[in-house]
Amino acid sequence: MGIFDGLKKVGKDVSNQMDWRKVNVLGGDLAAGKWDFNGGMMTPDPSSGLVECVGLYGEIEQLTVQTDEAAKDWMKKLGVAAGYLSGGSGKEVCVLVQLKDGRKFLAQVDARIYQQMVAFSML
Repeated sequence: MGIFDGLKKVGKDVSNQMDWRKVNVLGGDLAAGKWDFNGGMMTPDPSSGLVECVGLYGEIEQLTVQTDEAAKDWMKKLGVAAGYLSGGSGKEVCVLVQLKDGRKFLAQVDARIYQQMVAFSML
């Protein structure tokens, strides 16, 4: 393996490590799409052009894991395509998040983010 192959592999490993920090907002009171999760803060992917910051630390009123059927029902109410739920690695959780300010959103998150959300909901 040459030096360039090694650099490509390192770059891909770093990219894969950062992917778990993505929250896929499927619908609700937040704009649908990829959001970055960092330290209890969610910000839209910079390529979306949105400028918003949602704090989750101590701001989660209720957190509900959605079964595939419950999530599909909720997405139908929002008018969002249910195709987002197809597939999956088993390491992701579909969760309905209700914030203390009344906003709600449905999101697909990595299990590590879900664990942090659970902790934030206990504050």
